[in-house]
Amino acid sequence: MGCPDADLARARSGRLWHRDVVRLMLLAALLVAACSTAPDAPGSPVGSGAGGGAAREAWRTATLRDVLTGDDFSIADLVGKVVVIEPMAIWCVNCRFQQLEAQHALETLGADDVVYLSLDVDARERPEDLAAYTRREGFDWRFAIASTEVSRSLAATFGDQVLSPPATPLIVLSAAGEVVDRHFGGKNAAELVALLRPLLP
Repeated sequence: MGCPDADLARARSGRLWHRDVVRLMLLAALLVAACSTAPDAPGSPVGSGAGGGAAREAWRTATLRDVLTGDDFSIADLVGKVVVIEPMAIWCVNCRFQQLEAQHALETLGADDVVYLSLDVDARERPEDLAAYTRREGFDWRFAIASTEVSRSLAATFGDQVLSPPATPLIVLSAAGEVVDRHFGGKNAAELVALLRPLLP
């Protein structure tokens, strides 16, 4: 006849082991889910992260409209040029600071191979208001309004913070269309020049 205390200890040990296995399986499932929705890493092809597809690629393939010229384009059309995407809003003071620095950087670079795109991610703002802001500030690069589809795609690819204009997000694509830098926090003109010049053909 077995010892009751020993039998009880074995039963408890078995339950504890089973509980630990279940916990490990749940943790593994959570890690897999997190990795499958992680933003693309710098140096990866545009929109190449897991969970891709048309919705995830929308930020690069969707049609955008230059609010000053009325010309339609997509970011995919810009392959062959270094592209800087600045998610912004008219009301954002940090964005205006970044744009003033970008203006100086673009003048210093003087390169047709750089496209700076200020992309308004505030759904409440209208193209005519963005155009008026652009003219008032004297900015002469591309400004466009992001659709809901484009904004969701940006967040899916780069994380939700990319839709927070005061965080001063910048996304830099090489001429090959690869994400080479994803940055939060303003960069001054010298920093932008140092970042972009090595990427030029």
